[in-house]
Amino acid sequence: MNSAGQFGRRSGLSPATGQRRRAAPSGFRRPVAALALAGLVGCVDYHSAPIDPAHSVDEFAARRLDQPRLRGELAQLMPQATATWPPQQWDRAELLTVALLQNPQLAVARLEVKAALSHEITAAETPNPDLTLQSEYARHDAYPWLYGVSLNWLLRTAERRRLDNEIARLATGNARLQLMDQAWAVRSALAGALSDWESARRRLTLLGRLAAAQDRFVALEKRRVEAGEDASSELVVSEQARIQIEQQQAELHTLADASQAAAAKALGLPPQALDGMALTWPEWGEPPPVDDIRRRETREQALLSRADIAEAIGDYAAAETKLQQSIARQYPQFTLSPGFYWDHGIAKFPFDVGFALPLNRNKGEIAEARTGRELAGQRMLALQADIYGEIESAERAEHISRESTDAALRQLAAVRRQQQQADLGVRLGAVGVLDQVGAEILVTRAELEVAQMRTQLQAARNTLEDVLHTPLSGPELALAKSLPAIASGSGS
Repeated sequence: MNSAGQFGRRSGLSPATGQRRRAAPSGFRRPVAALALAGLVGCVDYHSAPIDPAHSVDEFAARRLDQPRLRGELAQLMPQATATWPPQQWDRAELLTVALLQNPQLAVARLEVKAALSHEITAAETPNPDLTLQSEYARHDAYPWLYGVSLNWLLRTAERRRLDNEIARLATGNARLQLMDQAWAVRSALAGALSDWESARRRLTLLGRLAAAQDRFVALEKRRVEAGEDASSELVVSEQARIQIEQQQAELHTLADASQAAAAKALGLPPQALDGMALTWPEWGEPPPVDDIRRRETREQALLSRADIAEAIGDYAAAETKLQQSIARQYPQFTLSPGFYWDHGIAKFPFDVGFALPLNRNKGEIAEARTGRELAGQRMLALQADIYGEIESAERAEHISRESTDAALRQLAAVRRQQQQADLGVRLGAVGVLDQVGAEILVTRAELEVAQMRTQLQAARNTLEDVLHTPLSGPELALAKSLPAIASGSGS
């Protein structure tokens, strides 16, 4: 027999009075209306937010370092940087702040944190009940209609609610750590691009001097060949050296353009926005050595609390909580199903309790969660080992680069002494001008070698800072403590 047979097939008379019941089920309409009203109260309205790709492209192309809006945002974090606007020169700390404010990838990471926070709200909410409306028509009954409403309400124990909230909280913490890791990746990309750009500009200046000296050398050599003092092969060698300088200049111009584009990408700007920008980096290529105490502190900090290490620890904590959750699911879950029925004139209030019986004791999910915890722990240990090796490698690379730079400086000092002797010889008439220009060329080439070694040294320092996730020198040190707040957009 169906539910109508269970609740219906009545005579239609009141058992107490023998009178005919009212046909209008007003006692049913009132609770249904109340439930409908409760569902509508506090509803959120939808507001359309379409995306216009053409407008966003135009907006991005119009971005510049001297925009008033950027000045207002920068003034809240670094008031000294906006005393004169735009600054005549930008240092690394100021440009890093601009990157943290405008980089599109960081904007995405911030919204991922916001999404995780929203999920915390969902995890803390009591599950919504399922509402079922029922009706039935019995043709031969004096009161043929049956109306009913029932709710199915899943009950979570306090422990399960706590575990759900804990998993959501850990996910939010990891989203924040991913934001910090992304912020450091932006900083690393910006520092590398600015370093390459500065290297290209300095070496282009030296190549310009070398080209001018080589032109003078070729002119002097041509006169000697025409006078029969030198073989024509000497002139060919000199001219080939001049062509090589032009090739080096072309390569450095390409590197400078690529570095400018990379810096603009990190800053969240179009490349043309950096045209004419003056960068001040006094210690470029000559990073100050780090004392042993500072080195030990930063090494320990990187091995124990670098953003990706903290994220791996958070993953392990989440895996631990999921294991607890899986173990909790081996016990029955309860579902309450209260209801109301107007059964052919009779008001009924059923109250059912349902059980989800895990007959398999949830063994599969528990096994997966236990393995997931072991995997998360091993990943953390593997990451820690990788960081340890990266720190060792970066420190050795910086040490070797510093020694190579010192050797190049000694070579430069030697050729400068030769240049001084050539200058003296010209004044005394002992050597010719060709020897003097040749000595000048040797000095400029030695300066280029020093610039190349300093480029490698600065790259090694950038790599070491990237591995440690902390600046070791320069104006960025003033931002180190406020970096998390600036990256998250909450100010300094």
